[in-house]
Amino acid sequence: MGKRWTVVTVAAIIIVHLVNCNDNSIDSSKSEAPVYEPSWTYKCIPDEGCQRTEHPQPGTNMSSLIFESIDLCRTVCGRFGGLWPRPVTAALSIHTVKIHPNYLRFDLSNAPAETRELLVQMTQVTTQNLIDECDGNVTELVEAPVVVYINVKTTNLNLTWDTDETYRLDVQSKEKNAVIHIVAETVYGARHGLETFSQLVSGDKTDYSDQYKCSLRLIAGAKIWDRPVYKYRGFLLDTSRNFIPMDDIKRMVDAMATVKMNVFHWHATDSHSFPLESRRVPQFTRYGAYSAYDIYTVDEVREFIHYARVRGVRVVIEIDSPAHAGNGWQWGKEYGFGDLAVCVNSKAWRNFCIEPPCGQLNPVNPAMYRVLRDLYRDLAEVLPKPALFHVGGDEVFFNCWNSSEEITTYMKEQGYETNVEGFIKLWGEFHEKVLKIWDEELEAVGQTPQPVMIWSSELTQPHRVQKYLDKDRYVIEVWEPVNSGLLPQLIRMGYNTVSVPKDIWYLDHGFWGNTKYSNWRRMYAHTLPRDPNMLGGEVAMWSEYVDAQALDTRVWPRAAAVAERLWADPAGAGGAAGAEPRLQRARARLAARGVRGDALAPAWCALHDLRCV
Repeated sequence: MGKRWTVVTVAAIIIVHLVNCNDNSIDSSKSEAPVYEPSWTYKCIPDEGCQRTEHPQPGTNMSSLIFESIDLCRTVCGRFGGLWPRPVTAALSIHTVKIHPNYLRFDLSNAPAETRELLVQMTQVTTQNLIDECDGNVTELVEAPVVVYINVKTTNLNLTWDTDETYRLDVQSKEKNAVIHIVAETVYGARHGLETFSQLVSGDKTDYSDQYKCSLRLIAGAKIWDRPVYKYRGFLLDTSRNFIPMDDIKRMVDAMATVKMNVFHWHATDSHSFPLESRRVPQFTRYGAYSAYDIYTVDEVREFIHYARVRGVRVVIEIDSPAHAGNGWQWGKEYGFGDLAVCVNSKAWRNFCIEPPCGQLNPVNPAMYRVLRDLYRDLAEVLPKPALFHVGGDEVFFNCWNSSEEITTYMKEQGYETNVEGFIKLWGEFHEKVLKIWDEELEAVGQTPQPVMIWSSELTQPHRVQKYLDKDRYVIEVWEPVNSGLLPQLIRMGYNTVSVPKDIWYLDHGFWGNTKYSNWRRMYAHTLPRDPNMLGGEVAMWSEYVDAQALDTRVWPRAAAVAERLWADPAGAGGAAGAEPRLQRARARLAARGVRGDALAPAWCALHDLRCV
């Protein structure tokens, strides 16, 4: 594959992407005409999807409903073609036109000047996604111009759960050109429109025995209106149990953008390791990182947050506390700060924590709060406005605190009983203090205090939660099983919530203990309440039993099933079975973009829509 150049002319408000034409050349040394081997073709049949022909067929005289590739067939076949997640409304032509990235332009003259720099980067991602449809080599040069007009109505660049992500997309093509209009309130709605535009394009590859050929085909006409059902459509990745390199994390964000997920929940630290660099407290990684190579530097984090933003994804960093905090905190006595955490790496771990290694912050040590303040200032300086932070806050193991004489002495001095309710008070006191610290550090860098996220726990039970957690300051992430009544109770009490039911949307389940594996159909079928306080949900990849070697297949395409549930909340139309052909197309699209997702079915089933359901 040859080199590629991207030429951006911002002054003219026209962005032009060029691909090295050397990539388009065919080897002229072969004087003989290629020998066409018999190849399969695919027919779009109403209500049955794409079906492979009964016999290989030579020749290229295709009718409007017969295609040389399954991907191209799925791109145009059916009400929603190959779009994932499915839009609110779509009218798609069955016909396609050939295009080439060399002749693709993006017109930003109707976008505010404040948005253009970000939009330029978004269009560059879109162009690369189109090139990826041909494995980086679009061999058939088509000189017909394609112009994408982007109309953004507001200058607001903040990405929050109140961001308007609505967009309209219109595709019109003639014999010698194509015009695409994307209209959105915000740059992030426009980004979703660009993603949908890329999904209206398919690489059309031919399997001739002596040469590779691939052209890009765009659906000739389309009208789409779209917006998400839920504001929060997240993916959680744990990078503490096993370190995940930044390139792999970015690939997860690429996939999230493909399926219009908008929150990357970064469970950055836990008792196992502390890989997140703090310039004010270098001891965190010095004592907590697995090695000098297993660290996310401040510069890497800052660049990653921008990388995600270009893809319409908001990064939420979680520093788990007061439990799930061990390695990285064990240096206190050596530096004269006393015990910053207790029970760290205790050998009889079952007495002190849920899983090894143990560790919980010491809530009665003033030095711990001073160290935490330094860490929070580091994060406040990195997170974009308005900052969204996750304080952790689950699975406090009371036996751990009860084993510390320093902690129990403090509790007696405060009049707290050393029983469940006494430790609950101490737990609530901790969160009250750290929320105040976080607010102060946000204000110190010019940000306004925002609600923080916290896990459901004993502290969030309906009979306790109002005493310890202000509903205007906390968003509660409920991870209890689907048969728990906690989620609807918290919603009725007025708490904003995010749902991640562990028995359905935990991607690690089925690989350890008595947990049950959820296939994509089960994940797709789970629905959330429709309520203003139900912000949305997320799918979670805890990393006890996964690292970068198996990350893609463990996450994708199952996470894409949750993405459509949260974006469209589809009902009817065949349920998961009816959605499978589109998910097959989405999996192929992810693969073209470098994401090695798991198989959905045997290849024969994948080539015959709806025949194996």
